[in-house]
Amino acid sequence: NKRDKKNKKMTNNPKIGIINHNFANLHSVKKALDYLNCPNKIINNPNDISKEIDGVILPGVGAFDAAIDSLQKSKFIDPIKYIVSTGTPILGVCLGMQLLFTNSEEGELKGLDLIKGNVTEIIKKDKDMKIPHMGWNSIKIKSNSILFNNIKVEEYFYFVHGYKCEPKDKSIITSSVTYGDEICSSIEYENIFATQFHPEKSGEIGLNFLKS
Repeated sequence: NKRDKKNKKMTNNPKIGIINHNFANLHSVKKALDYLNCPNKIINNPNDISKEIDGVILPGVGAFDAAIDSLQKSKFIDPIKYIVSTGTPILGVCLGMQLLFTNSEEGELKGLDLIKGNVTEIIKKDKDMKIPHMGWNSIKIKSNSILFNNIKVEEYFYFVHGYKCEPKDKSIITSSVTYGDEICSSIEYENIFATQFHPEKSGEIGLNFLKS
């Protein structure tokens, strides 16, 4: 049965928790939130995910299995799943987005499985196509999302990834990017948001995204 929950109403000055699983670009995310004058806290211990946190960011760089293993050893997995079940908004970024899925071709460990679907390797279409996909690329907004308020349909964001997310439910895809194939670049499902691009490294447009 589909969980009956709604996004928690955010306060005018929400406090955002940034989860530290040792495979994340924490300081880039924190710097962006600080610039926006958004109260935030790096979460080093799962016990620090408390009622005072209004939203959570799950960043990530590196390998899928290493990050999942770190989350397991740090005992973050159950607290993350719990806060999502309560309706607390969560934003997965890059590898953090991939960790939300069921599994990944990059590794053998199971993902958080908060989003049904797989993470697969980007297919190289020709000899000039470089893997990983790295640099600025324009996205195509596919459906309404509060995170794309005041952002143009084909704005540019910064990407660094060699794998792509394939949700079973295509209706949750909010934007795509073309790199060889059309690739899912963001999703929104209930209180779960995620981006393959790095908003914290995408200049003013990325800051507008995070502000939303």
